Amino acid sequence: MPRRPRLHPAFIAVAALQLAIVAGLLGAVGVAYHDLYKLSRFQVAGADFSCVWAGALSALHEPARIYDFVHNSALQGWPLGPGRIRPYIYPPSALFLFAPFALPSYWLSFGLWVALTGAFFLWAARQIGAPWPLVLAAPPVLLTAFCGQLAFVMGGLILTALSLPRRPILAGVLLGVAASIKPQFLILVPIALVAESRWRTLVAAAATGVLLILASSAVWGPERWLEWLDALSRFRALIFGDRGLTEDAITPYAALASMGLDGRWAFLLAPAAVALVWFGFRRTQDPADRSLLLFGATLLVTPYAMNYELALFAPGLAAYLGRLRDPRWTESAAAALGCALLPWTFLSVLPVLALALVRLLRPVEPLTAPRARSDVAPARATSNPNA
Repeated sequence: MPRRPRLHPAFIAVAALQLAIVAGLLGAVGVAYHDLYKLSRFQVAGADFSCVWAGALSALHEPARIYDFVHNSALQGWPLGPGRIRPYIYPPSALFLFAPFALPSYWLSFGLWVALTGAFFLWAARQIGAPWPLVLAAPPVLLTAFCGQLAFVMGGLILTALSLPRRPILAGVLLGVAASIKPQFLILVPIALVAESRWRTLVAAAATGVLLILASSAVWGPERWLEWLDALSRFRALIFGDRGLTEDAITPYAALASMGLDGRWAFLLAPAAVALVWFGFRRTQDPADRSLLLFGATLLVTPYAMNYELALFAPGLAAYLGRLRDPRWTESAAAALGCALLPWTFLSVLPVLALALVRLLRPVEPLTAPRARSDVAPARATSNPNA
């Protein structure tokens, strides 16, 4: 009778470790789901989208009051009760996106917003090889949907741009649109584009931004931009004067501010953030690697980002977890576990950055590279198509 092959002890050890990580990940995600349930007991769904909805209503009917914090809070009224200031704080150029959702029925607007932006986010995640069920299961993704926040839009635009290396103009347009909505999340994109010599993408992004500034000035008046700049300082005072909001932020700047320190000390991390993006975009073509490096480095230098923005990391991590044959799968799962064990804080970003850095410094053969997109043409040896 032939003898059965014996499993190697190292294989058994790795399998046991992976099972333990998966079990821990499921347990930690379950705890995060319970946190979301507790949130739903005292905060109404769409409480953050209501700010966008009110700002868009003001833009359509009373443009001079777009950045009137009290007026926009009164338009919302119900989300957190009377007396709570809930301003519209996005630039005038973002109103081109928000205005179509300023419907008389708030709940219809909210439902359409979450459905359309969520579908776009999941589609963009698929473009970098992320299984959409894993993305959808991430607690920060569910938090974004519950609040009606903008992480779906920003993630969709940036991830799609990262997945279009052979369509530089379209990628630039998408990045320009993203910058017109939340410019602080595009602060390191020029570094990434210069690192790759993607001059056409950089010019297209800049041109798109300028056109949207001019268009919004023509529609709502150039004075809206001055009012927006003035509103930023008032918004900063509002956020960093509220300890609860500061503790929900996920940046080193906010962490220092919550401890009573000067948040500007966090800007000392800027050289590290620039280096991560520069070398990351020069060493890897994997859009999952690039997305995690770009989003993680951005959080190092931007003063303000809230816990729902952790949804931006879900596609990159899901892409890693979906590559079951990748010899670095255990590392990816361990990083995902680290994020889940440290939910809703900047600390959850650190395992992601560490993983992306390890993958950057210790690449493997492209056996498990993301599925090639149909619009990617074979590389030519003649010149850089993005230059």
